[in-house]
Amino acid sequence: MRWNNRAQRLGFLFAAIMLLGLGISAVPQTSAAPPQAAPAPAAPQVQSTVPPPAPPVPVILIDPAHGGTESGAVLGPDNLEKDVTLAFARRLRQDLVSRGVQVRLLRDSDALLSTDQRAVVANTSRPSLYLCIHATSQGSGVRIYSAMLSDTNGDRGPFIAWQAAQASAISRSRSLQQQLTAAIQKTRFPVRSLTAPVQPLNKIVAPAIAIELAPASGQASQLATEDYQRMVSAVLANAITSIRPGLESGQ
Repeated sequence: MRWNNRAQRLGFLFAAIMLLGLGISAVPQTSAAPPQAAPAPAAPQVQSTVPPPAPPVPVILIDPAHGGTESGAVLGPDNLEKDVTLAFARRLRQDLVSRGVQVRLLRDSDALLSTDQRAVVANTSRPSLYLCIHATSQGSGVRIYSAMLSDTNGDRGPFIAWQAAQASAISRSRSLQQQLTAAIQKTRFPVRSLTAPVQPLNKIVAPAIAIELAPASGQASQLATEDYQRMVSAVLANAITSIRPGLESGQ
C-alpha cells in the first residue's frame, strides 16, 4: 500500500518534470483580450462659410383704384381710369421687381373691390408701403397724397377707430411722402405733395400714400399711352428704390 502511494507520487513527479521540460504550463490559459481599436481621428474643424441673412426685402402693395362697374374718371371715349390705373400698376410692379423690390398687386384684374375690402387686405398683409394709384385729366405730372384724418375719430378703449386706423402710421406715411417727393423733384418731373381724404388711406394701419397721375401735355389721352406710362413708372420706381433703406429699416 505504501509502495503504491510512493509509486504514484513518483509518477506524478515524473509527469510534472516532463511537462516543464516541454514548456507546457499546467495552469489553464485564459484567452487574451482583443486589441482595442484606435480612436477615430477627430473631424477637422471647418469654419462656416454660410453668409449672414440678407436684410428684409420691403414689400410694396400697389392698389390700382376702381375696377369692375366702378370705372372711375372718364379720361376719354375709350379711356377709363380703372384701366389706366391697372395698366400703370402692372408696369410699376415690373420696374420695381427688376430693381430688387418685392411687389404685390391688390387688384390684378378688372375686379370690383370696396374701400373696406382694400383696407382689410392691406391691414392683413402689413406691407412696408401701401401705394394706391389714381389718374386724372387735371393738372400735370404726379401728385402724392397722405391721409387727412379727422380730430373726432379717436381711439375708443382697446379698439382702433376704423375711420382713423391710419393715425398709428401717419407720421411714417408723411415721412415717406416727403422722401418720394424730394427724390422725384431731383429729376425735374412735375410733382406735388398734398394731404387729402383719399380712400382708403385713413383705414390702413401700415404706411400708406396715394399716387395720382396726370398728363404732362394737358391731353388726358396721354395717360393711356405706353410711352408716358413707361416714363412715369421709371421715375416712380427710381424714387422708391432710392428710399429703400428707409423702407427696410422702418424709418
